[in-house]
Amino acid sequence: MPQLPPGTGLLAITFAALVASVVLAGSPACSRRRRLRILPVLGAAVLWIVALLHVFAPAWLPLRIRGMDEILALCAALATAACVLAVRPWEKTAVSVRNHLFSALEDPLTGTASHRAFQDRLSHECERAYRFGDSFTLLILDIDQFRLINNRYGHLIGDRVLAELAGRLKTWVRGIDLCARFGGDQFAIILPHTLRRGSMDSAERIRQNVAAWSFQLPKLGDVRLTVSVGIATYPDDGRTAPELVDAAKYAVLFAKTLGGNQVQTYRELPHRGDLASATATGSPSHSTIVRSLAAAVDIRDRYTHSHSRLVSALSQAVARQMGLAISVVNQVTIGALLHDVGKIGVPDAILTKEGSLTQEEWESIKQHPALGKTIIEQAPELRNVVPLVLHHQERYDGTGYPGKLKGDAIPLGARIIAAADAYHAIRSDRPYRSGRTHEETVPELKRCAGTQFDPAVVEALLQALEGDAQLRSLVNMGDCDSVVPFPMNGKVSSLMQ
Repeated sequence: MPQLPPGTGLLAITFAALVASVVLAGSPACSRRRRLRILPVLGAAVLWIVALLHVFAPAWLPLRIRGMDEILALCAALATAACVLAVRPWEKTAVSVRNHLFSALEDPLTGTASHRAFQDRLSHECERAYRFGDSFTLLILDIDQFRLINNRYGHLIGDRVLAELAGRLKTWVRGIDLCARFGGDQFAIILPHTLRRGSMDSAERIRQNVAAWSFQLPKLGDVRLTVSVGIATYPDDGRTAPELVDAAKYAVLFAKTLGGNQVQTYRELPHRGDLASATATGSPSHSTIVRSLAAAVDIRDRYTHSHSRLVSALSQAVARQMGLAISVVNQVTIGALLHDVGKIGVPDAILTKEGSLTQEEWESIKQHPALGKTIIEQAPELRNVVPLVLHHQERYDGTGYPGKLKGDAIPLGARIIAAADAYHAIRSDRPYRSGRTHEETVPELKRCAGTQFDPAVVEALLQALEGDAQLRSLVNMGDCDSVVPFPMNGKVSSLMQ
């Protein structure tokens, strides 16, 4: 058997790799741009031709260089490796692996953290807070009625709205916070080193920013959103990741049940069993529902903070002054506390507008009694105050709204609330004027008695104010947190206990 020249085996193996590279470079899987990389393959082929001539026909060469076999073999091997790297047949697999790992950490639609990344971070924050005795807060945001956007504009527009909202959410939180996609139309935000008060401020700021923002649709108008926000804080509301998520989900569900576009904290909510079984007026869950609804309205308008509680205190005093039964006094107190609950559905831009309202904006304001009725009807234990909320904007002469009722056709409780509401409105500071004194307000009420207000109610209101210096001072200070009474199980207790 003839002996092969030295280096023939190595050259043969490397040449086979070269052929494979040429085939890969010319395959359909290789893009047009990659075919330009055939040049290294051609260069390697030239080296192989020289190497073969050197190995198999050394006599043809005028000069043999010592170690030429090894040099040519090494150059050819390097050229082959360059060809394989140029073709990169494994690139698609590498890209697929990279994309898989990337998608595990980032939501592909919104660009926020993925649900997996959120769970990992939440568990880490629980461990860190436990180790260092720290506190942090979890927010869950649920877009109100988002399915209506999908139904009206289609899911493609809905996805664009979600993506743009997510981008804005990331700018509304701190660098150390985590914003993640929690569900279809839900986002979760982790706020490290944040106590409950700071988290409430952050959540309310986000709610206001969302309400003020609009998604621009050429030729279709603007898409406006509102969000309901649930807050759970470590360790008060939960010491593990599942407990915190469960608490925040319950809080956001409660916010949506009360009409949406508001912030609720888990700690302030009734026990779940109490909420499900609440049927009688005055139960603890009833108290919490009323407080939550009233707070949701007051926090919307910085110029009327505590307005609902003050009107409730005034209305209760009038009802007692008129000698009404305790059950009616309780009914009036709750109705006054909730009289503006329908303003939850009024855009923030209108509620906080400093100038005069346009006709269209005024029509939006006039819808709040009917919307309040719709919201309160969702709680069976509150239905006895529905007529008071619905008709508190009626006028005694029949020119009010929404029903244009006249005189005694207006529920007595609604007439009481109307007078108390007007008294506090006149006394309150507004962006466009300063509040009036008690002495300036009394003649105005008397002038409108018989047209806008029930004369008997006006008289009872003035008598109650004259006989209660503490009530007058509360109106002056604009705060009644410690004394506004609230009916509970037939007894009178403090609303803010």
